[in-house]
Amino acid sequence: MELIWIIAVSIALGMDAFSFSLALGMIGIDNKIALRLSVVVAVFHVFMPLLGLWIGQKLGLLFGNVAVGIGAVILLWLGSKMILGAIRGSGEKSIPSLKGFGIFVLAGSVSLDALSVGFSLGTFVSMILPATLIMGFTAGIMTGGGILLGRRIGTWAGSKAEAVGGGILFLIGLRMAFGLVF
Repeated sequence: MELIWIIAVSIALGMDAFSFSLALGMIGIDNKIALRLSVVVAVFHVFMPLLGLWIGQKLGLLFGNVAVGIGAVILLWLGSKMILGAIRGSGEKSIPSLKGFGIFVLAGSVSLDALSVGFSLGTFVSMILPATLIMGFTAGIMTGGGILLGRRIGTWAGSKAEAVGGGILFLIGLRMAFGLVF
């Protein structure tokens, strides 16, 4: 069951990178930059949740259920924010330069939620290394896929992807908060 939740969270985290990369694909970036961006986003999505998972486990040992509650609130907030942003259309981000340091700024900005989610997962996930590798791989694939898909379709998919990702995070937050089994 733990693996299912890790995969669900990985997809939810990847939705942010996916929706942003759709816009990049529609603007048009070359294949070399697209590949570099996908790899950097994947690496950030490994290390940010890893840091969050480590902190979450330490806090989980110290504070027990309080840390689980904090993690649930964070996921509920992130999920709600993503859903509302998709509905309002306010989830658009300004595009930094994709040369030099700019690619790291972009990868970091779409990976910040992975730190919070990593903290939340650290309170109940035991498979830390596989979890972060799955998150990174998923984010990298979704970034590359978003760029490719963005080249072929309109902007309508970006907000839908963000809403789906937000919904997944919100459901996981509910599960944590109320111990639901779904």
